[in-house]
Amino acid sequence: MTTNLNEFFNLGLESTNNPVNNAGMINVFRTPVDTSSANLNRVTFKFPKSGLLTGDSMITLQFVTGDGLTSNLTPNLVNGAVGAIKRTRILVDNKPLVDLQRPGLAENVKLYSRNTQIELAEKEYKMMGNQFRTTVNSEGEEAIDIQNIRYCADNDQTGGDIGLTKNRISSVSNSKVYGIKLKHLGAEFLEAASLPVFLLGHREIVLELEFHSDCREYVVDPTGAAIDASAVKISLADMELVSTHIMLPPDVEENEKMALAKRPVTYPLLDSYVIKGVIDASGALGKKNATYRINFQNREVHNLLMCQVNTTPINSRVCANQRANSLGKEELQLKVNGQNLFDRAIVDQSLIYQLTTYSEEGRTLKIPYNAFRVDGTSLASYRQNASELYLDYRGAFHYTKVDFSNGNLGVFGAGTLMKTACEIDYKVTTATATNPKQDEIKDVFFYATISKLLTIGASQVNISY
Repeated sequence: MTTNLNEFFNLGLESTNNPVNNAGMINVFRTPVDTSSANLNRVTFKFPKSGLLTGDSMITLQFVTGDGLTSNLTPNLVNGAVGAIKRTRILVDNKPLVDLQRPGLAENVKLYSRNTQIELAEKEYKMMGNQFRTTVNSEGEEAIDIQNIRYCADNDQTGGDIGLTKNRISSVSNSKVYGIKLKHLGAEFLEAASLPVFLLGHREIVLELEFHSDCREYVVDPTGAAIDASAVKISLADMELVSTHIMLPPDVEENEKMALAKRPVTYPLLDSYVIKGVIDASGALGKKNATYRINFQNREVHNLLMCQVNTTPINSRVCANQRANSLGKEELQLKVNGQNLFDRAIVDQSLIYQLTTYSEEGRTLKIPYNAFRVDGTSLASYRQNASELYLDYRGAFHYTKVDFSNGNLGVFGAGTLMKTACEIDYKVTTATATNPKQDEIKDVFFYATISKLLTIGASQVNISY
């Protein structure tokens, strides 16, 4: 299927936040796959080493059904095609500049704090297939807005079926091509400053993407039908890297390259990586305790995001496995550099929610109340909708993000240097065994945002913390 870049690509709107002296034109390069492996679900691209790499750069991908037939399947409504990415790596001279697993989970916090549901549905459904919108029905109950999402085959209000054709997954000739910007895959630093790839010379900069082998991680069937793990594949051969580059005059580039011999170029950036854990909430409903020790190895940490995820993907009508599950009432305390971060453990659920707002520079998550909170109190006091579409996203946006910044600006000096292991004392009181299922073992992903420095010299590239 031919990719129409004009559908989701506005050249120059986000190309760079900093003006570039003596800048020339902006070029767009469409780079095919360099290597691919269907067995490993992995592809690599080599970036063109021309000019300054900008924040508009993205990859395009396309979902296809296993048998090539039309289906009821669509990318999950929460973050769309981003959920298909299992791991992103950007290598500069074979040194990892970005190495982030499951970037879609961390990206949900940014998507739903910087945009409203309506903005996302209108702006990002062409780019990523995002379709999540809620409404309040005539009885005052919260529900999925089935009249405005892009595809839904079950209409709970009228008893009939709705058949919208957008974002359905089919054969290569009919399935939509999605565009995912690199900032959604861990390279958010490109929004702050473009990367001078022309200075790399003979050294390569490579993008490596690994995809989930089980499509239930990122695909849903709104009809509620069961999905096989191999029902949907990603057309690896049809992927492209669409990168935008600010071109500099030849004399400017030559002067910058000659200056490398005397003074290396430094590029400070914020980077994220994942630390994995588990929480055993299995057995009878009630209080569960967990303590985590994270050794940040003397790195400067800006914030830490914690989310609980199903250990295995399950059939879902709305979210697939792109969800951070609420596990009931929480109690949280952290010990940083030997001192308690809070005077006393936080038990108020409103304060737990507010922690994420502090880490997002005052931007709150634009999600329904019950999409975040599912504890005994909310189950008893909040009007509950019996729709399966509603029940599936209930408790699916439970992101807890803790801010370690100190008020300074910039990359280095604005976070907290972790001189000792950080201790996280986390207690939950599970309240329900269905929607969401809280009485089972969950994976816990800790996304740490740290300061990193890329140094490009005449003979080598260094990445330090």
